[in-house]
Amino acid sequence: MIVDAYSAPLPWHMPLWQQLYRRHQTGHLPHALLLVGQTGLGKVLFATHFAKTLLCNQPVNQSACQNCRDCVLVTAGTHPDLRVLTPEKPGQGIKIDQIREVIARINHTSQAAYKIIVINSADSLLLAASQALLKSLEEPSDRTLFILLTEKLECLLPTIRSRCQVLRFVPPEKNLAMSWLAQQLPESAVIEKLYYLSAGAPLLALSYAQQNYVAFYTDLLAALTQLLNQDLDPIQCATHYVKIDAQHLLLTLLQIVSELLKCRLLSGYTVIEDAITLLATNLSTDFLLQYFDKIMKLRVYTTQVALNLPLMLEDLFSRWALQGKLC
Repeated sequence: MIVDAYSAPLPWHMPLWQQLYRRHQTGHLPHALLLVGQTGLGKVLFATHFAKTLLCNQPVNQSACQNCRDCVLVTAGTHPDLRVLTPEKPGQGIKIDQIREVIARINHTSQAAYKIIVINSADSLLLAASQALLKSLEEPSDRTLFILLTEKLECLLPTIRSRCQVLRFVPPEKNLAMSWLAQQLPESAVIEKLYYLSAGAPLLALSYAQQNYVAFYTDLLAALTQLLNQDLDPIQCATHYVKIDAQHLLLTLLQIVSELLKCRLLSGYTVIEDAITLLATNLSTDFLLQYFDKIMKLRVYTTQVALNLPLMLEDLFSRWALQGKLC
């Protein structure tokens, strides 16, 4: 089901939205759009709402009316002229059979202004699926629009990239992002920290607030400080975090190590926690780079095989406590 969680288009989407809508009005909308940008900027919301607007019978102020039959069907995820392709299971790629099925559907006769295929994310297309999609991009059917989304432009086939108009989504100005977040969150929320932890991506910051992520980040940072000071045993630390989702924990560790590297390498870098500065002065850049690489590999491994989580965490925290020595 496709649900509009927030009013769309979002404030920082307006320039791109107006540009595309003008092209639609003049009949110059390209047959394939490639939306590129980091997570949390609203690419999915933009794509689904733009698709809804194109299919809407009576758009209002360059946006879907939300009330006509087509809008209702899009919201319910049952519109016959809109298909959203995602991997069948988390961690898997989009398969050639999925591409073939959707292409067969869009080749059927339709009275709609557009037949729209949203692919999220395009970098999860398996090679055979990419090649099948490429043929449709090279010879698009009438009134067909492909909308591809990705955070990793470099992972797409160059031939696919070259046949799409690339739309780059970048974090909004800080004042705009902070103002929007203040409207969505209670006054007690630590908006400044959420903004920096999300790298300026408002929807990710909002998700962090709902997960109480700042508290988790602060707790893990304190544990790492205790480990380095020999005030906490690595095995006890592993036991404390063993019930946390492995990907969530590894991503937070990666974020902390990234902050430490920025603190060490970027002159005048502003940290969001004083503990970052203290840790950065006691850890070498070489160790942090090696640790970063270790976490990246573990993030891949945990999606492919069932790792022994307690042992993985004991090893990670032991490496930290010993700064890589004897490990």
